[in-house]
Amino acid sequence: MNVEKLREMYPEGTKIILQEMQGESQMPYGLKGTVTHVDDAGQIHMRWENRSNLALDVEVDTFQKVEPKEKISVIFVEPNKYPKMIEIEDTLEAMQEIVGGYIEEYMPFEDEVAIVCNEEGKVNGLPLNRAVYGKDKEILDIIAGKFFIAYAPAEAENFQNMPKELADKYLKEFKYPERFYHTENGIEVKAYKPVSKDMER
Repeated sequence: MNVEKLREMYPEGTKIILQEMQGESQMPYGLKGTVTHVDDAGQIHMRWENRSNLALDVEVDTFQKVEPKEKISVIFVEPNKYPKMIEIEDTLEAMQEIVGGYIEEYMPFEDEVAIVCNEEGKVNGLPLNRAVYGKDKEILDIIAGKFFIAYAPAEAENFQNMPKELADKYLKEFKYPERFYHTENGIEVKAYKPVSKDMER
C-alpha cells in the first residue's frame, strides 16, 4: 500500500487493537496500542500497552483500527461549583462515568433538554446539588450528585450537541450552587457564590 495513504489512514494517535503479529508470541491477541508514525517503508510504528515498540507490517500482521467515538457538548453541573460546558463521548459508559453510576434521564422542562443524573444518587447519599423548579418556582425535585444537561430532540435517537441559546439559558438557570435546609415549612433552598476559585473549576 502507498506510504502516503498509510499515513493518511493511520495518523499519530490512532488507536489499534492487535489480532496477530507473526512470530511475536509476546504480542497477544487484543493488545492495544497507539500509532506514533508511519516510516518510509510503510511500517506502522507503535506504542503498545505492554511497553513494546514493535512496528506493524500491513502485509503480514492483522489488526483493527479503533474509530474515535462521537462526542457531544453538554452542561456539566457539580455540587458547590458553577456549571460548565464540556464534551463527552456519546456512549452509555461515558455518561455513567460522569454521574458516577447508572443514569436516569429526567425531562421536567418545556425545552427538549434532559437532566441526566445518577438514578441512585439520593439512595446512596450523594451530596444534594441543585433543585429543579416549576413555573411558579415550586420545587419539583432535588438532584443529588453530579449531573449533566443534554439536548434531547424528540426526533433524535441519541443526545445531540447543546444549541447555544439553550446552553446560555440553562447555564444561567443552574449558575449558582445551592444549599438545602430542613425547616418546619419543608425544604428551604439558598443559592450562593462559591468562595474559592477552586470551587469554580
